[in-house]
Amino acid sequence: MKVAKLVECSLMTRVVVDKNATEDEIIAASREGFIEAIRTSLGDNVEDIYEDEECPYNIFLDKWKKIVYNSKN
Repeated sequence: MKVAKLVECSLMTRVVVDKNATEDEIIAASREGFIEAIRTSLGDNVEDIYEDEECPYNIFLDKWKKIVYNSKN
């Protein structure tokens, strides 16, 4: 039996940017650091795992999404 879970994680990465960098520039500079953290140490950054009570797993919806996805490819 499958169930829906919510996984909460917290990521942090260091970037070096110009003193006057905009928020968008800082976010763009952090992208590779976050991708690397997700690839290599996501488990170390998981804060908690919760039951998804707002949107529980629906086997029929899951199968429908797979059919729609596969029909597009």
